[in-house]
Amino acid sequence: MKKEEKYYQIYRIHLLNGEVIEASEEYDLPVEKGLVGKFQKADDNKIFEIGDAVSGLLYVPKRSILFIATGEVKKGWC
Repeated sequence: MKKEEKYYQIYRIHLLNGEVIEASEEYDLPVEKGLVGKFQKADDNKIFEIGDAVSGLLYVPKRSILFIATGEVKKGWC
């Protein structure tokens, strides 16, 4: 099976306690379906699941997020 090259947007999620969590999603994902769109629509009690198969999952309440910054775009394979 041939692997397909994809591009991923990297986000840095800055928490109120000073921690920074990295997350990624497909670069061409529509904004409303991605992390930023979901964050904008969510109420303060929403809990986001952030992670991957390697790092595991973190559960982060929206009220703990100070801001989300975009980082670089990376190439990956799937």
